[in-house]
Amino acid sequence: MARFVVLVFLSASLGLWGQTAADDSAKEIALLKRTVADQERRIANLERTVRSLQTTAVAAARTVRPSWRNVEGWTAVKIGMSRDQVVEILGEPKSTDIVIDRQTLFYKDAADVGNVVITDDRVSEVSSPRFQIFVTLPK
Repeated sequence: MARFVVLVFLSASLGLWGQTAADDSAKEIALLKRTVADQERRIANLERTVRSLQTTAVAAARTVRPSWRNVEGWTAVKIGMSRDQVVEILGEPKSTDIVIDRQTLFYKDAADVGNVVITDDRVSEVSSPRFQIFVTLPK
């Protein structure tokens, strides 16, 4: 009779333990599903934010175009660029001097003068105008 009681107790214990393990697994799966859903929402929000910032940055880049009249334009011109790339950055030159395979693009107005030398359709020299830079010191 004592063996029967022990077997019944063990059987009941194993049955409860099996049920508890299944409940714990179900709870853990539900928690993981909630976590994944939350992360998917957060990722979607971050992707929307990034797209919005990219759109804003592209729009800002289009409105503040470098030109030959500012430092940004001249720093964007690099040795090895094509004439088309230079014109896209600085704009059309005021005048051009062409001698065989060498072009000099002149950018000038009353005071500022800069030029870009293009040899074999690639920038070989850049001479930018001198820019005055004003710095405001904190009070």
